[in-house]
Amino acid sequence: MLKQMRGLLLILLLLCVNSITISEIKAETGTVPLSIAVNGSLVVSDGDNDTMAGKDPTKNVSLTVTPDLGHTLQSGSANFRIRSNRSAWRLTAQRTASDAGDTSIADTDVLVDIAKSAGSSANANAGALVAPFTAQTNLSSITTATTVDVITGTAKTSSARDANNTNNWFQVGTTYSIQPDFFYTPGTFSSTITYNLVSP
Repeated sequence: MLKQMRGLLLILLLLCVNSITISEIKAETGTVPLSIAVNGSLVVSDGDNDTMAGKDPTKNVSLTVTPDLGHTLQSGSANFRIRSNRSAWRLTAQRTASDAGDTSIADTDVLVDIAKSAGSSANANAGALVAPFTAQTNLSSITTATTVDVITGTAKTSSARDANNTNNWFQVGTTYSIQPDFFYTPGTFSSTITYNLVSP
């Protein structure tokens, strides 16, 4: 009987503690006026599958080279889109050190072409390519020690409101290519380039 009384007392004590806790939580809740803050946004999305859902996409480019004379140039592309409501921004690039993988391919052997385009609600003149990316260059132009500027932005990327985000894209098209050489040997050459959209 004494054990039952102790158990009942313990249950009542727990119920009291719970009701006190719930009362305290309810007393601490409140209603505040709605506050909306709009900050400048910088978005990079997949240019080939652009839904604005996936930011900072990872794009893989695969080049298959047959080491033989007279073979055609091999190329692959990776397109991504930029959206910024800031009047000043930069697209930068940096890469990891290359692993030639016994192929005898050098950074200067991999050609890099960068071009920009824009949707009907975007401003293609919002950003300008920075030398040496204004013309065909090679992989060594993207350094491993520090970031380099690829595009300098001087205006918002969207020139008009686009409710569905379907036409307000500012696209960066990157193409990487290599001319086969008889002296290349089978293996895998690899390097990773990271593009970043930053506001100065």
